[in-house]
Amino acid sequence: MRDPERIPEILGLINEFWLKYPDLRFNQLIYNLQWDYSQENNGVGHVIEKASDGFERTGFDLFNLEDDDFIKFLKTKRSNEKNI
Repeated sequence: MRDPERIPEILGLINEFWLKYPDLRFNQLIYNLQWDYSQENNGVGHVIEKASDGFERTGFDLFNLEDDDFIKFLKTKRSNEKNI
């Protein structure tokens, strides 16, 4: 069973980022964080869907990403942004 304490921890980290970028809508924030995670991890979860008209949509499938790994990523990102 996963530790339920991870839930407030993840939500707290998301809250910090959202307060730093309050003009973003929630799903924009999540998309951007998924993009950053993918970029820093060799494109993991990056999905490109091609429509019949040739239009491409980019998304991220991080379904199998463990919460502990995402928490580490968010903490590292938070630390790096504070040092900028």
